Amino acid sequence: MRMHRTSAGAFTLIEMLSVMAMISLLISILLPSLNRAREQAKQAVCRNNLRSIWTGVLQYSSVSKDRVPFMEDINEGNPDADPFDPKCGSTVGRVLLDYVNAGSWRCPGAVRGFPESAGPQGWTMTYWFRSAGPVGKGVPFHATPWGTGKSMDPLVSNYVNFDGRPLKYISGRRHTPSNPNAPNRDAVGPWTFSYPIIADLISGVETEGTPKYPHVGVVDQRLDLQAARPKFEKAAGVGKLPSRMELHAESDQVMEIYLTRVPYPHKPGY
Repeated sequence: MRMHRTSAGAFTLIEMLSVMAMISLLISILLPSLNRAREQAKQAVCRNNLRSIWTGVLQYSSVSKDRVPFMEDINEGNPDADPFDPKCGSTVGRVLLDYVNAGSWRCPGAVRGFPESAGPQGWTMTYWFRSAGPVGKGVPFHATPWGTGKSMDPLVSNYVNFDGRPLKYISGRRHTPSNPNAPNRDAVGPWTFSYPIIADLISGVETEGTPKYPHVGVVDQRLDLQAARPKFEKAAGVGKLPSRMELHAESDQVMEIYLTRVPYPHKPGY
């Protein structure tokens, strides 16, 4: 009599394929959730970074007669320069070095940074500031036509914020007195929407419609538009869009930290 031995507990091919199919299904279900959680964590860090930087600006202002720092952009002419170069005392990183937490200069979702050629592992700064200009060419607030009181109101022409101006003049709103049909209005005058004073860097070219943003979000999370919201959304598109973190402020109050997509190309009236 020939004896036959069977392997106790062995899986059949069909059973193994079924298990693999179930594992694949679970992964496909859980992966989007894990990606969303990872993105939300990056956004939280980025928000905290912006708050830390803005707190540093306020601390600087408190010891500088209520004026924001005069900061020049060393990377405007040389993207491979070090934003913390000790030889350039007016560059953003050096001016705020003692006022901002050391770990707040890098966004974990960054797609661009400086020095640019150093790559993601070598970037020391991944945020952009509306600064006075390139190193050696920046114009302080008191030297500008609108800062002397002889020409335009500084609140109207506030396209540059970190130029040593009084803190009360900080605003991202682009006021347009010549446009009485602008959808928003405040004590200064009509305005369409506000620009960021600090923003997460992007790669690509916005004006050519080829930007890559650090984060993923939806355009309707922009809350500072007021009556201009429909116009902005029409220009920016609808649905989910790649986006970046931006900080808007008015005087010492942070207006909004949110996800948004800048509308490009610009439409008339912006």
